[in-house]
Amino acid sequence: MVLKLLKILLLILGNATLGLTIYAHLQNDAYLRSTALSLLSVVLAAAYAFGVFRRKPAVKVPAAPLTRQVPKDNSAPLQRRPNPPPRPAPTVTVEENEDLKDDELYIVFARLAGHKTGDAFRAHVHEIIQKNALPELTPDEIERIAADIDRRDLRGKTFKRTPGIALVRMQRADLDVDYGGTSWLGGLPTLGDTPWPRDEFGRAMHHLGQIDLDTVPDPLLPTGMPQKGALSFFMNTATDGPRQGKVIYSPTIGNTATEPPADLVPIYHGPDWGYYVKGHARETAPDTFPRWPVEFVLLPMTNQNRDDDAHELMGDLLPFQAAGELSPQNYRTTLRDFARPWFWDTAYRFTMSVRLARDDIQDTLQKAKKRVQQYGPSYQAAVDTIRRDQDAFSAFVDEVSIWAVSHEPWDRMSPEDAAQLEIYFGQVRDNGAEPGRFKPFYQFTQGELISVQEAATATLVAAANAPPEVYATLPFEVRDDIDTRYRIANIGRWHQMFGLGFKIGSAASMHTHHHLLLQLHSDQLVNWMWGDRGVVQYWISEEDLLAQNWDAVEMTLESH
Repeated sequence: MVLKLLKILLLILGNATLGLTIYAHLQNDAYLRSTALSLLSVVLAAAYAFGVFRRKPAVKVPAAPLTRQVPKDNSAPLQRRPNPPPRPAPTVTVEENEDLKDDELYIVFARLAGHKTGDAFRAHVHEIIQKNALPELTPDEIERIAADIDRRDLRGKTFKRTPGIALVRMQRADLDVDYGGTSWLGGLPTLGDTPWPRDEFGRAMHHLGQIDLDTVPDPLLPTGMPQKGALSFFMNTATDGPRQGKVIYSPTIGNTATEPPADLVPIYHGPDWGYYVKGHARETAPDTFPRWPVEFVLLPMTNQNRDDDAHELMGDLLPFQAAGELSPQNYRTTLRDFARPWFWDTAYRFTMSVRLARDDIQDTLQKAKKRVQQYGPSYQAAVDTIRRDQDAFSAFVDEVSIWAVSHEPWDRMSPEDAAQLEIYFGQVRDNGAEPGRFKPFYQFTQGELISVQEAATATLVAAANAPPEVYATLPFEVRDDIDTRYRIANIGRWHQMFGLGFKIGSAASMHTHHHLLLQLHSDQLVNWMWGDRGVVQYWISEEDLLAQNWDAVEMTLESH
């Protein structure tokens, strides 16, 4: 009787949602139409599970047997056999798999409650039983149903990927990157009273960006996504331990930046630190990334599995994006003076690198000895130089330091000063046919700069993120390029919320039915380098988004 009433109720709901769908179509209301179709799909799935569409088995009654016509023979009486007893009407036994029928009941109620994976069913099965007055299940039955849910992959039946939203750097004209904008990459978060997040080993994490949810375009945001407050994204960027990510939701946005804890290590802390952080001593290495405000671009999605339209739109909106990195060498033909070291900051960076090499002399000596053991006596000369010329190298470092600190970092270098920097650099690197005298002290050290141009490029990136008075000293052509050609991470790559994830490895395919909460590419202007030009992605399931369970967000990092 109860099952019959449920079927009647489902028929009524089906008609109602069908009518709502038609009404939404006539009113051209995309949001109402999408909602109505989603409700209709749930009602139809439940109706199918309860057997509303099943027809009773038809019973075929065999036709009466044909009687054989016997020709008349009047010469002899007709001998008739007695009529056989009537055959009973055939009976049809309909056998239903009771386990299957009962499983469907649990699966439907699990789906209606939003539990679309085997793990979610296992975690909430007792709630489902209690709420819907279902019979208790044995552990084996729970496992059987959970496995069936995973086999069917219920998430794929109802999951709807929402359009992506590109995060594009705001133009620097009249913008102070340290204070402008309500959403930004890098910088410091505004966490209010929320403690600064730490990983499972207790290490303070680095802040990658904060998004003001009140300003995010709302075409069809996933259900459960808050539309007020802010999301702050963190990751441990240290290279001497596992990378972990975390998302903090703040219902209200404070006006004051949250200062990082005292034990926050420099960005990319670890053995590869000098590869990512150019021209800093350890004690002056930054522990935060540059802050850059962003604005949003809503991306089209006519196909749930392709983003061709998004690439076409971004190509139309930002047609001049650079394929390479920002560098003074880009201007060697148009701004020849700028292609050489332009600010004294470049000399400072070289000074920091040679100071770091002096601090590491004993470690450098041990590594040089090891190369002799591994590769033979041809490396012995480097060992001899390090042993013999330590005092001379120390004096050289002092000379460079005194020369550099006599100027402010953002003062302009004269052509003569730029030429002197090249001479100093030639002492630690090969300069044409002349080997650098102190090269064994510098080569393979953590702070090593490959060239003066590498230091000058780091200076240019710092100037692009500097306060307005420093930024204004860059040539107009350079500032114009920053505002037009470097607004996304790289050509064809932009930071993004929702939509399709950028594919390098298997992360995107393994999260087919997860929402892409945030995607951050390697990006020179905010000093992000994830492995070899990789991407960091934050994923959240529908269930966890509905519950706003931000602790369940999974971070992945992939590189080439």
